[in-house]
Formats: sequence, structure tokens, C-alpha cells
Amino acid sequence: MSRSLTKIDLEKARRIQMLIAKKVLEEDDFELPIKYVGGVDVAFKSKYSIGAVVVLDFEKLNVIERNFYVSEANVPYIPTYLAFREIRVMVGAIKRLPIKPNIFLVDAHGKCHPRRAGEATHLGVLLNIPTIGVAKSYLTGKERADGFIVDNNEVLGYRLKPNVYISVGHKVSLQTAIEIVKKLTVNEIPEPIKHAHIYANEVKNRLII
Repeated sequence: MSRSLTKIDLEKARRIQMLIAKKVLEEDDFELPIKYVGGVDVAFKSKYSIGAVVVLDFEKLNVIERNFYVSEANVPYIPTYLAFREIRVMVGAIKRLPIKPNIFLVDAHGKCHPRRAGEATHLGVLLNIPTIGVAKSYLTGKERADGFIVDNNEVLGYRLKPNVYISVGHKVSLQTAIEIVKKLTVNEIPEPIKHAHIYANEVKNRLII
């Protein structure tokens, strides 16, 4: 028998996203100098979702702290509504951190979303923390020759690499977000995102269900 999933009211979810988008601060509002940066990712195993967060030293890029949170994934996968499926475990993992990063990189879109409220935005507004969306694939808008992604002349984000799409989450400007992600990218993927992904899968592989 397949497990039951909680149905979500997409119209209500859409309204929530539009309200969240209105609360976004696209200006730098975080403590300087940056000492710690967080990376957030989610993995799945059977009926469970696993929120993973790592904290890195901003200058040395070594991992300082890691934590995770596991919960049943009761909401189905619906493109552009992923926050309603994943946000709970992201929040749970972050709240377990003994160290508070100056800013978080989230393996998800932020403003580069049809309703300008991807998971990075949703998380930032919900917890009132600075976030940057760093997604691995294109979602919406058109890419200009200079790498910026626009929709009706509104700048939504920036493609740094073929698999690195940057957009504002909350409490950070796009230009600062680009600069931070560039600094944190040693190879193909920004270090906080890379380590969060590795850790999420480590937890997934040792999770006994």
C-alpha cells in the first residue's frame, strides 16, 4: 500500500508565496565582517525528509559545525512549491545549530522563482535570516548575454556557472550574493552547498528506517 500524502491547497500556497515575496529585503542586512557561512540542503529516504546544515569558516572554508533534522515527508513533490515539502526540516536543522552563521546559502532558488519566493526566500523570511539561493538548474526568466536572468526587465538572478544559479533569498543584495558565492566557489559548486549535500547524503545512508 502506498503511503498517503497531505494534499495542499495550491491557491492558498500561491497566496502565501506572494505574501512572502512582499516581505523580502533585497539589501545587505547582516553582521560584518562575515565569520561563518551556512549551507542548507535536503535529502529523502523512503517517506522521510532530511534537512542538513553545515557551518563553514568564511575565510578558511573548513567545516565548523553540522546538524540535521528528520521528519516524515507528507507533502508531495510539486514544482515551484517545494518549500511546503522541505521547509520544516530545513528550519529544524538550523534551530539545532549552536553557532549562528552570518548568512546561509540554500540549495534552492530564491527570487528566481515564478512568484519570487523560492525556498531560499521562504526560509529567510520565515526565520528572518540572511539567505542566498544557489540552485543547480534554470527555473524561470531569460538569461541575458551578461549572465543576469531577467523577466520583463526585472532582474531575478545570475548564472555563475552552468549549474550555479544565484538569486536573492532575504536580507542580501544580488550583487553581494554574487560576490559571496564567487568567493565560496573553489571548484564547480560553492563549498557550503557542496558540504551540505555531502552531509545530507551521509545522514540518509546511515538512517535506519
